Amino acid sequence: MPNTPSPRLALLAFSLLLAAPARPEGRVIVLGFDGADAHTAKALMEAGQMPNFRRLAETGTFAPLGTTTPNESPVAWASLNSSQNPGKTGVPGFVKRELGKDAPYPSAGHVTNEDRELAAMDLPPLWAFLGTNPPALVATYVGAACLLVFFLFFALLLRMKKGVAFALALVLGGVGAWAGHRASKAVPRVIEGVVGNPTQAGGFWEDAARAGVKSIVLEGAMTWDRPHVEGCHVLSGLGVPDARGANCDWAVYSTDAEAWAIAPQCKSTNTGGKVFKLEEQGGRFTSRLYGPTDLARIGALLHERRAIEAKVAANTAVDADLDRRDELRSELSALRPTDQSEEGRLSLPLEIEPRAGGAKVTIGSQSHDVGAGQWSKWYALTFDVNAMIKVRAVTRVKLVSLAAADAPLELYVDSLQIDPSFAPFWQPISQPPEFSAELAKAIGTAYETVGWACLTMPFKDKEIDTATFLEDIQFTAGWRKQLLDAAIARDDWRILMSVESTPDRVQHMLYQYYDEQHPRHDAKLADTRVQYFGKEVAYRDVIPATYRAMDELVGEVLDKHVKPGDTLIVCSDHGFQSFRRQFHLNNWLAKEGYLVLREGTTLADWDLLSFVDWSKTRVYSLGLGSLYVNLQGREARGIVPPAEKEALLAELTTKLLRVEDGGAKVVHNVLRPDQIHSGPHVALEADLMPGLAAGWRVSWKTTRGGIQLKSTPDRDDAFASEPFADNTNNWSGDHVSVADELVEGIFLCNRKVDAPADGYHLLDIAPTVLALVGVPIPAAYDRPPLRVQGAGAAR
Repeated sequence: MPNTPSPRLALLAFSLLLAAPARPEGRVIVLGFDGADAHTAKALMEAGQMPNFRRLAETGTFAPLGTTTPNESPVAWASLNSSQNPGKTGVPGFVKRELGKDAPYPSAGHVTNEDRELAAMDLPPLWAFLGTNPPALVATYVGAACLLVFFLFFALLLRMKKGVAFALALVLGGVGAWAGHRASKAVPRVIEGVVGNPTQAGGFWEDAARAGVKSIVLEGAMTWDRPHVEGCHVLSGLGVPDARGANCDWAVYSTDAEAWAIAPQCKSTNTGGKVFKLEEQGGRFTSRLYGPTDLARIGALLHERRAIEAKVAANTAVDADLDRRDELRSELSALRPTDQSEEGRLSLPLEIEPRAGGAKVTIGSQSHDVGAGQWSKWYALTFDVNAMIKVRAVTRVKLVSLAAADAPLELYVDSLQIDPSFAPFWQPISQPPEFSAELAKAIGTAYETVGWACLTMPFKDKEIDTATFLEDIQFTAGWRKQLLDAAIARDDWRILMSVESTPDRVQHMLYQYYDEQHPRHDAKLADTRVQYFGKEVAYRDVIPATYRAMDELVGEVLDKHVKPGDTLIVCSDHGFQSFRRQFHLNNWLAKEGYLVLREGTTLADWDLLSFVDWSKTRVYSLGLGSLYVNLQGREARGIVPPAEKEALLAELTTKLLRVEDGGAKVVHNVLRPDQIHSGPHVALEADLMPGLAAGWRVSWKTTRGGIQLKSTPDRDDAFASEPFADNTNNWSGDHVSVADELVEGIFLCNRKVDAPADGYHLLDIAPTVLALVGVPIPAAYDRPPLRVQGAGAAR
């Protein structure tokens, strides 16, 4: 007799189903604004300049939002996304310390740069077939498939004699085998320089998707290079490289550049830009635009080198293998560019043909007419690596000036953005990979894809002016708004998160106009008028105008897209302060006797801790405000016994809290990451983090493990200068190395949200969103959800 449930059991099951709590209805929209500062927003709200923020504050919630230590964007966003502290996420900052075999040195902390085997990648089927099987095996499969298909076609459909059909199919099968072998061989087994994501914690949308709640994320920071989770669509932001595999390389072409900087030779700027000399040929000006390296050739050489290294490790290498390994080292070096030469990169011809009021600018086979002082339309460019591998990029140019008595011919070329419609299989920019193309189709245009969009770097290097910077800011905000509109219009989500970085980029660069006490403040220049988001404003008012534009966007979403039952959350990763004074931490350590310069130090030794006498140094600094003990058993030449570490850190804390600059207190607080964080990656963090007072930031040189040196005629060696100096850089506002409580972000909600005893914190966002849609909170989360009144989320 079949096993059937009794009526009583069926009734019990039905009762339990009715008693189970229903998943909350309504959607959640999260608008993230990088760098939106609570104190600035509050002041503008009180002045009546942010009516939509004020409306949310009166009917819902507005409060400062606590940030992470350190309060750097990749650290903060990784924690906000996952409700996990940096000791769990594995993101220590923009810069991290590498211990090194001989001495510590700085390296990137928010990205990795890896040579990846295709076999380790999550590849589309075609690339997996071609790139992970030996070419001979691919040839066999393709040849056999062609043989079978053509034989059946000729014999059954065309009714040829079997002998003739087989002969023809055999020939075509051979052609197929040859083509399969060629195609497979053209796909490199190793891709050099894949930009990886060190984040060890996924975003809350991944947890939601696993529970059946669909999500869309736009410009998600620290979200690329992660496995796709069915049910979430993510366009990645901060951390995504350009088409060259760099952070945001850019170029300037000028008739006024150094005479020797003729392509491929170039002058490198401090932030990765390249400056080229334009050559005149019959009234036209020419150069080359440089893209990615020869990934196929380099990949083949790397694959060969790995095979030899495997033999060496197994003690089976012969002399010929060792000789070939040396040859490979030379061949690879020849294929890689340097700071002063782009030799080794694939390139396209660039030509400028001046015309009345502008020029025809041609890159490769694509031309646009560009007016003087104007931006071009998108260039869609293709760099052919080989017959199978192509790198597609999009970019824009600005014709900065035409040649005149007081100006050179100058062209600015923006970063080569990964084309969102054709992202390379080894460096996808969205999850799933086709999502970026879907968005481009939805808005009818390409868009910027590099994680650090906006022209902060060329403006920092003084290669573009303020007006150009602001033009690009508005362009970026424009397409991001289009993406947001397109995403909201979709019906395949209950959680939508969009991140906008405009406040961060504007405040980094334009505090010099907003802050009258800034060393770079020029009152006359600050009065310069410019069109900005549809209104005429002075440079000094661009930061408030940016907040007003943010307020308008929030108001539009609130009025047009938030339906009854929906929850709107507005948040940021950190706030902002003016950056007036630099604090050279290594100079202070030298002055206090914790760091000792090696004998024979010269002015050229300022960088990468090359000035340190490790046999006498107890503490050193690198990165954005991190202090490290030169510890025995950890640092290669550590001298401080582990038993003395605690006393040394306590002593440092006491002294740091007493530091003054011109009679003003410099250090607001001092934190120990190992005491406030938990998780397997705490060891990546600093031993000590001084939180600076408003107006100060760790110096540019300290970031690279540097020191400010000077010399005098009566001394042969260089010595450390005073620890403080004015910040005269265009990069005039910041948050990094400033005390967390002085750079709090924003938190707003269209509902009343009960305040926790220790205040709102960015770690609250992820669990609160999940609670609002009825998804259980993962055990790895550091904080429970906030109590959102009338929404079923509890704390």
